[in-house]
Amino acid sequence: MARETLDEDSDIRYKRSTDIQVVGMLTYYILSGGHHPFGRGPRCESNILDGQYNLDHVADEVAKDLIEWMINEDPKKRPTVEETLDHPYFWDEERRVEYLRRIGNEKEVGKYSDADPKLLEALKQSAMERTFCQWKSKLPSDLIKKMDGRKPYPENMLGLLRFIRNLHEHYAEDLESVDLMKMFPDLFGCVYVLAKERGWNSRPGLKNMFQRNLCS
Repeated sequence: MARETLDEDSDIRYKRSTDIQVVGMLTYYILSGGHHPFGRGPRCESNILDGQYNLDHVADEVAKDLIEWMINEDPKKRPTVEETLDHPYFWDEERRVEYLRRIGNEKEVGKYSDADPKLLEALKQSAMERTFCQWKSKLPSDLIKKMDGRKPYPENMLGLLRFIRNLHEHYAEDLESVDLMKMFPDLFGCVYVLAKERGWNSRPGLKNMFQRNLCS
């Protein structure tokens, strides 16, 4: 049951956002293999009322981001049905790759060789034990040699994002040799969460990615 349904003092008994919270709980239950975000037993209802949840049984960061939004204790802060369906969790591979390409155009990524130390530290922490650590070793060596040129890309997330951007912009003939989603399955989620935390997703070059049929 949604929080406002349980709360005797709430003026809101049922709205569409009520269904969204319940669907968020159900989504977590399915993806986690049978766990409830608010726990089990007598504490479950009190956790719902207090907004105390745990999403540790789902590893997908994009899925967790969506679920967290859906189960927000404040009905006004939950997504609409349309916003839920437009969430990056439901994006296809083509749209996700396009997002990574656009991220590569952001000023912070463009300054990959002279990046803010605080950003580099955040990247280092978020990239620990990820599939894109030492990313150059997973790409065709001849392509790396071709694109590195006089200014080699650093082997961190910024370097990889700029590499992706330049691959699409200047080396389209080599795109078929690179399957980004297969090589780096956790890259999109990691980049999305980082970009959201830093407010990049609301910038002109990215915000229309989050609107249906406006991502091209």
